[in-house]
Amino acid sequence: MAIIASDWLITSDVAHEAAFRIDVPEPHRGKWVLSYLPTALRLTREQAIAGVVLAEMILIGLLRPDGEFDNEIASLHAGVLGLTITDAMCLLALRTSGQESDSLRPNRSRPDSGESGGAARFCHHTTSRNEVSR
Repeated sequence: MAIIASDWLITSDVAHEAAFRIDVPEPHRGKWVLSYLPTALRLTREQAIAGVVLAEMILIGLLRPDGEFDNEIASLHAGVLGLTITDAMCLLALRTSGQESDSLRPNRSRPDSGESGGAARFCHHTTSRNEVSR
């Protein structure tokens, strides 16, 4: 597992998730957006790294034959984002589900946004998202 971090982009060599730094002139300049969270959420660099690491941990845990998964470490990373592991898994699963559905329908264009927004609607009841932007 390797996380590749630059000044403006954080990626994983395992999970297809990334974090991007906002560099347009706006009040949130310098904050980060995580690919599987609603785009309205602004994160610190620490939160962005925790989010990419968490996505990797979940994916690697799902791919292991024995399903080995370090719940304690994953909970810590999820907590940095103000999420539970279940919230993160839900958001990742709904995002992946949306990508697979779209790839099966070649004539259908993908929505500009909303994959994560839709997932947030389903997972919102378990988490206070206001804490994420702090």
